Amino acid sequence: MRRLLACTFIAWPILAIEVEIRFPLLEKQLSQQLFTNDGKRYVRGNSQNKCNFAYLAEPNFGSREGKLLITAKFTGRSSMSFFGKCLGFGDSFAFEVLSDLTTKDGTLLMLSPKIKGLSNDTFYSRQVLRALQGSIGEAIRYPIREELRKLLAAGTSGSPYKITISRLEIRGIQILPESLLVDVDTRFLVESP
Repeated sequence: MRRLLACTFIAWPILAIEVEIRFPLLEKQLSQQLFTNDGKRYVRGNSQNKCNFAYLAEPNFGSREGKLLITAKFTGRSSMSFFGKCLGFGDSFAFEVLSDLTTKDGTLLMLSPKIKGLSNDTFYSRQVLRALQGSIGEAIRYPIREELRKLLAAGTSGSPYKITISRLEIRGIQILPESLLVDVDTRFLVESP
């Protein structure tokens, strides 16, 4: 009988929770985290420097071919101030990032992102896209485990029970046409307040 119980216990499937996160929510969360200066993310300079700056803006999240698709706008200038005028190069153009996703230590990371310009194929835009290709994966990191922990805890704030999330591990991520599907292994402790 013990052996049968042990075999039954070992064969019992490990249950997990799937959390589907729609792209508008992910876009809002990442925009608040990364695009903090009036909806811009400065990658060089700041709003005070009118002649030498670069920023990303207007991010939009979606999917294509089972990968995360981010479209955004780049605006930048590499010039010097000369009698109150900026002399040098500058441009503004749309681009896209297409990437697989992975997680490490609870952080959502881009895996081998590919960047492509959507307009204005100029010398300046090609240089910018080359630089972004090398840095975009490091720039976009999302603490998905902590955000899920907050989300699950917030959903219980009006409950007559006290719920503690003692374990929350991300087992996998799938990119759907309108959302991310996150496979979570978790443990809740439910008790009286």
